[in-house]
Amino acid sequence: MVVQALSLLLAQLNQYIRQSDGGGVSNIAVWGNVAQLDRPEISTDLDSHLVLTLVNLEEEQTLKNGNTFTRDGASVNYHNPSLHLNLLLLFTANYRNYETALKRLSQVISFFQGKRHFTPNNSPGVSGAAAWPDEFSLALDLLSLSFEEINHLWGSLGGRQLPFIAYRGRLVTVSDKRVLEGGGRIREVSVIGKDRSV
Repeated sequence: MVVQALSLLLAQLNQYIRQSDGGGVSNIAVWGNVAQLDRPEISTDLDSHLVLTLVNLEEEQTLKNGNTFTRDGASVNYHNPSLHLNLLLLFTANYRNYETALKRLSQVISFFQGKRHFTPNNSPGVSGAAAWPDEFSLALDLLSLSFEEINHLWGSLGGRQLPFIAYRGRLVTVSDKRVLEGGGRIREVSVIGKDRSV
């Protein structure tokens, strides 16, 4: 589901950039690991692009206690609860021209200001929309990092800082409804106890 979510974001962002630039522009936003920009065999594919990097995954703790069973007619199937993830996303403008880099970052900010919530239904042109789960929803929030957090982030990514913006994508749901065990529904309860009559 993570790959599908990022693909949806990139498709929508590229469509917006093409419209902003007046069409004719190939995919400006691509995904890649900005920590590998110093490797020539990888960096050439990322030159002059907006690079989307998944920096971290977090579990949404508030939704941890979900349903652990589903009813199927007269039977009950038990499974692990769904896992809800927050994606920490980094959009890096990998351009030699600083003005172009800032222009691309401005387009990212404008796009996500205008559309923060993504589902297959509100995202035209999504491939295989019928295969998406009904509950798929991704909402993006801008992250305002402190200088110390920026230093740690780019230090862990290997060094030189490029123009960037960070977002938190909330609630990508991962759900594998693998049945752990099953059984019948409880239909009656018998209480056996001592007679307490006086």
